[in-house]
Amino acid sequence: MKRIWIAAATFAFLTAQAHASAGFSCEADDKNVTKLVVEGATPRSGGNLINFGAVLEIGDRKIEFKQSDVKRYYGVGGTIQVRVAAQSGEQNYIVAVNAKRNPKDEDDWAGTYEVTQGLADKKSKAKANVIRGKVKCFVE
Repeated sequence: MKRIWIAAATFAFLTAQAHASAGFSCEADDKNVTKLVVEGATPRSGGNLINFGAVLEIGDRKIEFKQSDVKRYYGVGGTIQVRVAAQSGEQNYIVAVNAKRNPKDEDDWAGTYEVTQGLADKKSKAKANVIRGKVKCFVE
């Protein structure tokens, strides 16, 4: 009987964890990049990301970001802000997504993204390439 109770308690805890999360997914809403998808999940109480993934495609280059690439996340009060950075080959990529809930339609979250390729270097006068555009997000 004790084993059954422990198994039931464990199952209830895991089920509660699964239902106690909120997710978001944002995609580029323009043609400035080939593809941009940023997705994550947080506990319903807010706080840190418990799951994250992003894909950026520019031309024939594909960069996949993972949770360890997240440099900043903020998701409170109808706002989502995510900043990720990674390196692909010798190129650095930084992606920043900012979205806000439309007060008239809670399912409609629109915002902007900014993709920075490379790093600005004052010594060599190299400038980073910056691409800006619009995102459309879904939150559950």
